[in-house]
Amino acid sequence: MRKVLLILLVVLPAAMYAQPDRVYKSLSEVKDPEQVYVLRLRHKRLKTIPPAVYGMTNLRELDLRGNRITALPDSVALLSSLQRLELSRNPIDTLPSAMAEMSGLRELVLWDTKVRSLPKEFAALDATLQLIDLRSCHLLLDEQEAIERLLPSVKKLWDYACNCPD
Repeated sequence: MRKVLLILLVVLPAAMYAQPDRVYKSLSEVKDPEQVYVLRLRHKRLKTIPPAVYGMTNLRELDLRGNRITALPDSVALLSSLQRLELSRNPIDTLPSAMAEMSGLRELVLWDTKVRSLPKEFAALDATLQLIDLRSCHLLLDEQEAIERLLPSVKKLWDYACNCPD
């Protein structure tokens, strides 16, 4: 009985401090990476995802809007609890095929990036991804159609396609 009580005294306080609705806006605010559920690193001039983010095993939402990220590493797929990834206004032009392993991902926001196609492996996300935002990505009609064939069940937000030459 004492052992159970001791375990409860150690485990319960940590659970009580978990704040799934708390929004962290800086890595310096983070005391316990396992307690971070929402991280918004907007307009920080980041060129890559900071390594500390990969230690946030319960991270559900990662917002990297308005940075200088040009590419994502395959290791982004290690963020297995991630449900929403916001990459708007970054000069990203390709996404790693490893992201197809992110079966918990529900929303992928690529608004105003340079993404014009998705890896064929993304077909694996068709059953779980609910929304992909590709507005202001300047997609041609055939590029939109290719994404539509790849992810037919996913809601897509995009601008009217252009049939103009590049």
